[in-house]
Amino acid sequence: MKQKLILSLFAAAALAASAQSQGYKDGIEYYNAGQFENAKTILNNTLNNPGTDKSLALYFLGQIALAQDDKQAAKNFFEKGIAADEKCGYNYVGLGALDLINGQTSQANDNFKKAQGLAKKDNELIVAIARAYYNADPVKYAADIEKTLNKARKSSKYQEPAIYILEGDMLADQKDWGQAAGKYEMAITYDQDNPEGYVKYANTYFNVNKDYAIGKLEELYNRAPNSALATRELAEKYYQGHHWNKAADLYGKYIQNPNHFPEDKARYSVLLYWGNKYDQSKKVAQEILANDPSNFLMQRMVFLNDAALKNYDAAAAEADKFINNHPDGRFSANDFTTYYDVLIELGQDSLAVIQYEKAVNLEPENVDLISGLSSAYTKVKDYPKAADTYATYLNKLEEPKSNDYFDAARRYLNASATFAAEDSVLRKEYSEKGIEYIDKTIERATPNPTLYQFKARLYIAGNNNHVNQEAIDIYNQMLALLDQDPANKDPKNPNNKLKLYEEAARFNYAFCGTVLKDKEKTAEAAKTLKEITDLINGTAE
Repeated sequence: MKQKLILSLFAAAALAASAQSQGYKDGIEYYNAGQFENAKTILNNTLNNPGTDKSLALYFLGQIALAQDDKQAAKNFFEKGIAADEKCGYNYVGLGALDLINGQTSQANDNFKKAQGLAKKDNELIVAIARAYYNADPVKYAADIEKTLNKARKSSKYQEPAIYILEGDMLADQKDWGQAAGKYEMAITYDQDNPEGYVKYANTYFNVNKDYAIGKLEELYNRAPNSALATRELAEKYYQGHHWNKAADLYGKYIQNPNHFPEDKARYSVLLYWGNKYDQSKKVAQEILANDPSNFLMQRMVFLNDAALKNYDAAAAEADKFINNHPDGRFSANDFTTYYDVLIELGQDSLAVIQYEKAVNLEPENVDLISGLSSAYTKVKDYPKAADTYATYLNKLEEPKSNDYFDAARRYLNASATFAAEDSVLRKEYSEKGIEYIDKTIERATPNPTLYQFKARLYIAGNNNHVNQEAIDIYNQMLALLDQDPANKDPKNPNNKLKLYEEAARFNYAFCGTVLKDKEKTAEAAKTLKEITDLINGTAE
């Protein structure tokens, strides 16, 4: 008796796919795909259903127990399977597999002979024996594996899909993914309704070509719309391939299948959220919470959806409840950055920054988060923290760009300029850090007068907001660069740089009058300043 799963292709079945399942066969498909816990759940739930081949279902429960190293449970399942149908050879294969694990090779071979005697033309059963040898010890039983596979090859004229599935698994164990995928594709070639082949092929090939792997699962789904495995695996691959709406739509169909799992409805809520279907996602989450009020993930989803829907008051209340009710919860950085965004919208900037700090504490190596925290500090005008946090961000970058250094210089300028006069040491310290970063910017960037403007301002900030010789020298470098293009001083040019000329002139005037105290130079500086302001005001002669 073969355990091959024949999937219906009748149009009527396709139309009713969303409300039907394959019963215990879904459990077998999950087992073959290596998803043992899912398989166990379905097989246990459907074991006593009308239409279930109980002997075969017990065989697979025994195989799951073997895979989970529960030998006694495996033996019990196999023996119950024989009692349910003594003509089902697969349970003797199971007992033989257990014998091999226990080192009883002779007894195992006897059970394998009994199995084959009950199903002389079942090539899939022969391959199951080869797999039993492989699972027990692929090196010790290498000859037995090859001998048994050769028997299946000869008997099936090389057309038994299970042969290629096992060969693919053996290659996958050696991490030969390309060859393994080829074997799985051969299994599909000889049985286009073979779920195991499609799923294993897609899982093996997904990292090489996502769209091609998804295409294979679409083929399976179109052939087997009632298969829980086919539907769920395709929905998952849509999700992993960032096809959010397709994933959400297919999950919506999947959870109508009686063989879906309780956690799948929660997954549906998440997929709806990533597909920007916030109202629907929130509704599903609330349905789950009605029966499970403390569900961590669904409390998160209600909060995230309210935030996305701009229900900020509700989102803040949900976030507070969600976070405080789960002190040991597995929070994500996104939880806290979203809470930050909500509090910013509500005008609670200081509380918001605390949430961003929590996000960075969760992912201290996440450079995007560190940069974001620097911006958050800037927003609440905590400029020293903004500057130092941005420096941490820069130190974690492999190759900072000139703009990165410039942003650091700007933050250190803000920090230096806002320290009180009595904090002159800190003023100077932050100024010097800013100068270090602006110099790195100048080294890497195209010559730009604005960079010299910032450097001069940093010198002034570090000197208690008083102009000094260093600042004047930098302004002069800026002027020399500006003078290379007469258009910079032309009031008719909409992109002129007269404001930069004016800033340099004003500080030069102040420097000559208050630092140099030179009347002649002060008068000359005043004349230059007037010429610039006249150009700006359109009063130049």
